[in-house]
Amino acid sequence: MNDDYKDEFLLRLKKSELYKALKENCSDKDTDVISLVEDCTSYAYQRTKTVVRHMGEFTLHDGDHLFRVLNLMERLLTKESIDKLTSPELLLLIVSAFFHDIGMAPDEEEVLTWKKVWDVHPEIEKEDQRILEDFKRFYTSRPEDEKRLIELIKKGQNTQADTVKSYLITEYIRQTHADRARDIIEKDWSEKIKFRDTDLTVELAQICYSHNEDALSLLELDKNLLCGSGIYACLPLVGVILRLADILDFDGKRTPSVLFSHLYVRNPISVKEWNKHRAVEAWEINPELIQFSAKCSHPVIEASIHEFCTMIDHELSLSNNIISTLNDFHLAKDRELNIKLPLKVNREKIRTKTDIKNKPIYIYKDTKFNLSKTQVIELLMGTKLYGNPEVALRELLQNSIDACLLRKAQEMKWGNLYEPKIYVKYYEDNGEDILEVIDNGTGMDEYIIDNYYSKIGSSFYKSKDFYNLKAESNAEFSPTSRFGIGILSTFMISDELIVDTKRIYGSHKSSNPINMTVEGQESIFWIKDGKRETPGTSTRLILRKKHNPWERMSEDEFIKNVENVIPNPPFEINIQTNSQKKIRNEDSFKELTSYSLKDFTWHENENIKFIEIEIDKVDIGIIGSATVAILESHDKPVKNIELNSRDVEVEGETYTLERELKIDVNSIKESSKSITISDSGTIRTDDSTSILAKSKSKLSLHGIEISSSLFPESWQMKNNQVKINWPFPLILVVDICGERDLDLNSPRTEIIISEKWTEFEEELAKIICNGIKNAVSEDYWNELLEIFESLSFSENFKRALSSL
Repeated sequence: MNDDYKDEFLLRLKKSELYKALKENCSDKDTDVISLVEDCTSYAYQRTKTVVRHMGEFTLHDGDHLFRVLNLMERLLTKESIDKLTSPELLLLIVSAFFHDIGMAPDEEEVLTWKKVWDVHPEIEKEDQRILEDFKRFYTSRPEDEKRLIELIKKGQNTQADTVKSYLITEYIRQTHADRARDIIEKDWSEKIKFRDTDLTVELAQICYSHNEDALSLLELDKNLLCGSGIYACLPLVGVILRLADILDFDGKRTPSVLFSHLYVRNPISVKEWNKHRAVEAWEINPELIQFSAKCSHPVIEASIHEFCTMIDHELSLSNNIISTLNDFHLAKDRELNIKLPLKVNREKIRTKTDIKNKPIYIYKDTKFNLSKTQVIELLMGTKLYGNPEVALRELLQNSIDACLLRKAQEMKWGNLYEPKIYVKYYEDNGEDILEVIDNGTGMDEYIIDNYYSKIGSSFYKSKDFYNLKAESNAEFSPTSRFGIGILSTFMISDELIVDTKRIYGSHKSSNPINMTVEGQESIFWIKDGKRETPGTSTRLILRKKHNPWERMSEDEFIKNVENVIPNPPFEINIQTNSQKKIRNEDSFKELTSYSLKDFTWHENENIKFIEIEIDKVDIGIIGSATVAILESHDKPVKNIELNSRDVEVEGETYTLERELKIDVNSIKESSKSITISDSGTIRTDDSTSILAKSKSKLSLHGIEISSSLFPESWQMKNNQVKINWPFPLILVVDICGERDLDLNSPRTEIIISEKWTEFEEELAKIICNGIKNAVSEDYWNELLEIFESLSFSENFKRALSSL
């Protein structure tokens, strides 16, 4: 190492109060510690030069950040406290300042491996397989980014696609940098971070890792680690000072959410502008005061600084608790550290920039759109969204099904036997009608309750937490719960919700049980220790007398009602009333055929041919059955048939009597013309139309009923609602299963037009047309094909025909 190389960092290091104190302590027999610190500083300083290669404008994790962290440590501690620290503590403080972010600079080979996730046929060395799989799990846990990337590539917008890829790599580096720092320390510095004969490498790795974890976990580290005769190190102290110094640099890896949300609006504030702004602002930091001075040119910048200050306030609160514990601990051991920290950030000098006349260039108010909770809940629970109070049962069932499917995938990954089960119970207890849904799924803990269950519109099944679990367990199912508002529907029929739950964490490992009572949608959650012994959730509703949709039903009718909600459950569902029990499972769906749904709208007629089609396409996610009606004459398909057409002469005037059958969209109709003679002798011509066969459907998505028809009348249709327009009538019973999915409106009553629907309708049309083709002769099919092509109104149907 030449002197020019050393000058890059060594001159700055020698000005450090921590370095000076360490050098003074080690001047006699521990001089090798000084050499170690200089080597560590050199290593980290050079390594972090590569951060900009992959982090772009999103961060400032270069050598300057490392030295700022070191300087901030000194400001927080003061020279008086630094002089009381032991040599191992000084060593760990300096080295952790330089090593805590080395994970932001991954090896180039590692980054190249991540990028192969976007290759069609990636060539991966065996030793790189785990690296790629880890990044793939991260990528698939962000479906919105994945979807955006696919759309950009389809449109040929490769530059924007590359930007999204860079952002994803940046985000992955940021999220995993603490783990990576620990791995790098183990790989490059194992048994090298030593004070005398004590190896501190593991302790350093723990401290560096802890800066990205929950602060209170620091108290699990050794408060009095013996490092030599009469020499100790307080690891939690080093960890808490590192955390605070890191965050006080307005660390770019914690981009403020308010700023990030403003990146893509009409007048965006870029991260580069934020970094530039924060880099030139003044600060005052000491044990008595933390104060930032800023003159802001945009309200987003000002809001971002306040958001950071709030984050620092939270960290200060935790750190003061930890420091208080450490001060008491060491005082009992006759060591007076007496470290002090401010309680909050002083925000008096965070101001709006003024013009030359000293007038603020904007008026800063922390004002954003806010929702009126009561009115929004009334809207969500009103007839416009849910309409039918029975949807509460459907929402509870789909939550339970999703939880069981996720646990099934997890247990398979862990190598455990698991049989998912759900119980639906309807009974009377102490004069109250009770609806209860019980499952042995994944269950909930306080984290899930706080972040998803209690937050309207925040669905666990649309979160990164879910997609991470799904990727880790290789789960292959599309959740039916997706909007995060379903639990509100329970308050349409109940004023009290009682939940017993216990969350599974790993093989034979789970959370403590929780019992939770919610007395109305405005109620505080009453949470206490539960008694549930196994993972899963039970939800009990005490039903209102005036709004119980099952009050007038017999027990048989209630069971039928539940069966209609879950026509094709993916596993066993037990339905229980006071005196009856019934099991519905995957085999139950086979009993529900299209032929069994024939009613008065379908007439037997010598000119109508019925074709039964079994649909068993599990591989593409479509199962069920269909009955198709074909109009024919003399055993050949036709568009229309004229029957009994004749002229009748009455009192010298000719009248034409006729009857015709014809194919229309989704129907076969009979029209006729007749004459009627009134009592007064007046002759009148009458036209009449009747329907001999009309399309109807019973559809479910992943086993849960979708109540609207695929063949709605025009006056019933909502904006963006789907409708099948095919040149023949059919009865359709279908469940969309597996990985196939459709987009639904919020109450899950209607399918919305999207690419998913287009693909589904085309696939369904192929299945039905192939079923017809296989049921008739080749000549019959060719004639029918001409009729279909001439009558079809659906582009999706036409594409399906052309592909046969």
